[in-house]
Amino acid sequence: MIMMTYAELRRTLRATLSEAGKLTGLPIDTVYEADEILRLVAGLDRAAILLRGAEEADETHAMRCIAAARGRGEGIPLAYLLGVSPFCGEDFFCAPGCLIPRADTEILVEEAVSRLPHGGVLWDLCTGSGCVPISVLMQRGDIPMAYGMELYPSAAATAERNAARFSDALKNRFTLVRGDVLLGEIPQGAPAPAVITANPPYISTAVIDTLDVQVQMEPRTALDGGEDGMRYYRAILAGYLPHLAPDGCIIFEIGYDQKRAIRALAQEYDCTCIIRRDYDGNDRVAVIKPHPAD
Repeated sequence: MIMMTYAELRRTLRATLSEAGKLTGLPIDTVYEADEILRLVAGLDRAAILLRGAEEADETHAMRCIAAARGRGEGIPLAYLLGVSPFCGEDFFCAPGCLIPRADTEILVEEAVSRLPHGGVLWDLCTGSGCVPISVLMQRGDIPMAYGMELYPSAAATAERNAARFSDALKNRFTLVRGDVLLGEIPQGAPAPAVITANPPYISTAVIDTLDVQVQMEPRTALDGGEDGMRYYRAILAGYLPHLAPDGCIIFEIGYDQKRAIRALAQEYDCTCIIRRDYDGNDRVAVIKPHPAD
């Protein structure tokens, strides 16, 4: 039996997470993660924790909270332990077999939201959890449809769950399509996209095994971009540029060290390439647009 107040539970979680960080070598933000566990497991935001700190914690909630914190000591990502990951101000379902939504990718959403013309259609390739197209649709009620393409069953199932979770906001404007981006498969019957977004696998194969343990728990298929990390970018430009609507663009998430390579690739396809940095100052998004025809 676990008997403690919510304030004591919060301290216990921080201590457990601190030990997990020492055990795994992971840079765990113990304050943030403890509060996220309490928010998502016990339903207490930070204000509620402060106001109800002296109350006795629900035993079931306390056990689940502590179990989640201990799981970090095994290197399991917090998103997999809690089943959701925050993204663009919402909680998206996330499960093993699906890439975890990250704040860096919100830059991709910002670019899509700002560049989609009124009534334009969005295609999102390698959609994973569906967090990118769903977030765009929730911010742009004038976009009639977004198509998310995903090959792998686990990720597609997560995208379906998220579409159902946000169904009231989406109003049947999101369509999940099973397909292989490397083969250039397209959403059958879909209008030409004004914007194509993609957060494809872009880590070089040899680098993956050097990443920290929690990243390696994410699906390798969502990380491995081939020998030079550029495999998917090449395939997408070759297979999808011809499908863009007039004046359309492709927006990629890229690795912090891929600016030069993606610009060279864009030049090969007679495209302009604008690079945007994330809020940590790293190159993060490439906006690629064909030069106007003569």
